[in-house]
Amino acid sequence: MKKLGLLLVLVAGCGNSVTQQSGAAACVTAAACGIVTGGVSFCTQFVVLVNDAQFEEAAHLSPAEVNCIANAGSDCAAAKRCLAGGQTPASCSGAATSCVGNTWQQCNNAAGAAGNQGIQTYDCSSHGEMCVTNNGNTDCGYGTCSGGGATCMGNVVQTCSNGILQQTDCAKIDATCNPQVVAHCRGNGAACSKGPVGDTTLRCDGSVLVSCSDGQESRSDCGRFNLGCFSGVGGNAFGCAAGNECDPSNFTATCVGTKLTFCNKGVTQSIDCKTSGFAACNPNGGGSCGN
Repeated sequence: MKKLGLLLVLVAGCGNSVTQQSGAAACVTAAACGIVTGGVSFCTQFVVLVNDAQFEEAAHLSPAEVNCIANAGSDCAAAKRCLAGGQTPASCSGAATSCVGNTWQQCNNAAGAAGNQGIQTYDCSSHGEMCVTNNGNTDCGYGTCSGGGATCMGNVVQTCSNGILQQTDCAKIDATCNPQVVAHCRGNGAACSKGPVGDTTLRCDGSVLVSCSDGQESRSDCGRFNLGCFSGVGGNAFGCAAGNECDPSNFTATCVGTKLTFCNKGVTQSIDCKTSGFAACNPNGGGSCGN
């Protein structure tokens, strides 16, 4: 695949879907502004996953917020406001997490500025969950619970995670909830032989990743992440990515002057940090621009 140029980096997405381009732009801003650690390449591995509600809720970051960060460009103050509903994050200290109605909020470095921490917020109700506090834990969930293990509720796997009820819909991967031993998703497709440990991917069927889930084939459409399906992704035989010419988990970023080259979810990409509004390029720690 061809390397993506500066134009694609600057085209930030809008609305409620993160694209490969808007995700990369958000990662450039987030790495420069201290919202993420690990650099731009590391960030691109995960940023488009928020297009799936379950990943979004786990990250406490919506596609609209990612695109907001992308559109902030080199304005770190604007990028931080994306983490707090458009408001300047309130200063705080410590690592407290709490509920205000159905809004999850956490004091962290990502939302902070000028050496101070800030309060990041996320609306749990955006996907039908509530903000729950139980046994000293606070998160988005479907209620409180006790004990461990997992059960089936129709085609949904319900788990009790640190006292908070979580759900996984097996239908997303063309699978059915199997209550045997510990409830889990079993594929609806043909019988397959790969075990549950390690790489369970089987092949790509267009943009669909076919895997072996409990002895039967399951199917996950990479298109819901705005990605394709490729071989050799992240050390696995197959996976959802933008390409397979580089691996963002171990890519060595480089700087030539202020030009940063990084791995954008499987595609090598370059941007000019200075043209993008930043002062410098830093190849260390996964690569980033800087003010």
